Amino acid sequence: MATATSTATSVAAALLLSLLLARARGDDDYSGFVYAGCSQGRYASGTQYASDVDSVLTSVANSAPYSPYANFTSPTSNSVVGVYQCRSDLPASVCTGCVRSAISRLSSLCAWATGGAVQLRACFVRYGNDTFLGKQDTAVLFKKCGGSPGDAGGAAMRDSALGALVAAAAPAGGGYRAGGSGGVQAMSQCVGDLGAKACSDCVSAAAGQLKAGCGYATAGEVYLGKCYARFWGNGGGGFSSGAAGDAYGSGHRVSGNRFVLAVAGGFFTSLAYIFVLM
Repeated sequence: MATATSTATSVAAALLLSLLLARARGDDDYSGFVYAGCSQGRYASGTQYASDVDSVLTSVANSAPYSPYANFTSPTSNSVVGVYQCRSDLPASVCTGCVRSAISRLSSLCAWATGGAVQLRACFVRYGNDTFLGKQDTAVLFKKCGGSPGDAGGAAMRDSALGALVAAAAPAGGGYRAGGSGGVQAMSQCVGDLGAKACSDCVSAAAGQLKAGCGYATAGEVYLGKCYARFWGNGGGGFSSGAAGDAYGSGHRVSGNRFVLAVAGGFFTSLAYIFVLM
């Protein structure tokens, strides 16, 4: 009996360790799904439009190892546009893997759709034949707040950290901003087709959403049409630091425990969006 009990205990410990390791790997999943959307319009296989979509998305995938942002337009009259944006503080290898994962998601979720977009933890990819490139969009697509309970002092530090994002000088490239106040850190990322003022306006709108909607939560994030922002406490509460390596710099990752999903607004009017809480 002692041997059986010992064996059972060892198996249970091994299973627990496996679960903890799996959770840890999940925390580092920069390709984790946030949201996706697909247009109601469709195109047929073998058409010029299908060729243009393939060409644009291939260009997106091929560009990711070299830059955190790029956009491409097909050379035909269909004018299919593709754009991607990685978190520009992360290594090129992370950007490459995330973008390729996003394209794979688009292929499965938006098969034959004339337009589609997907946001993963570390990158955003969109294609279509509508005029979205370079246009501001502050519609709220995905928002969550949580972590361990906080207090008024923590909320004040959060507001200050988010304010630092808004006040930051326009980045020389990549649209990434980071700030902090006391025990709270914050970051934001704009899509690279926005100009400096439009990026600042988008970050300001995102910060306002988090300040108004997250109460005393110690972590939160909100994704708008052309930017997103996050905050987290240094002591945990849903976010923790993660090494990022070289190339695009270093940043943070999201563990996402005990969050409440809140979705508001439309997005791009031409797309019918799928919102999924993973």
